[in-house]
Amino acid sequence: MMRGDGAAGGLRAGLLLLVVLGVVGSALALAYERHWLSPWQLAPWITLGIISAATLALIVRQTTATIRLARAVAILAIVSAALGVWQHIDANLGEDSAAHDHSHHSHGDEEEQADASMVDVMTGSAGHAPVPAALAIAPVGLALGLATIGLGGRRPARE
Repeated sequence: MMRGDGAAGGLRAGLLLLVVLGVVGSALALAYERHWLSPWQLAPWITLGIISAATLALIVRQTTATIRLARAVAILAIVSAALGVWQHIDANLGEDSAAHDHSHHSHGDEEEQADASMVDVMTGSAGHAPVPAALAIAPVGLALGLATIGLGGRRPARE
């Protein structure tokens, strides 16, 4: 992947290493929280699987198709993180709590949640779902997208 690219190749390799570390770290955090109890909780797992496949495809063979795939998956990861933030805020505000199966987290009483500030909601102090955790996949997608800069428009060097 780095042959003939000099500093750009090294930067690309570093970004892809960040993607791999981000996927592993996010998966460990999700596993620790048992984040698989509802369909919405499976979304980040699916996103991490798709990111892994696209990253592997980009590492193994840089073609127009794998570059486009990586860029599309980068956007998917960022959109997925945004949806996760929305889901976490929604859960913390206590709206439609029956539809969200987060039984492994503790819940504050309804009166406490009604008086909660947005800072409390965002940090998970009010509710049970820390919003920053939902953002974890966004930088992974960003690193994947940045790793494709300068690729495309040329064929990979042949040995």
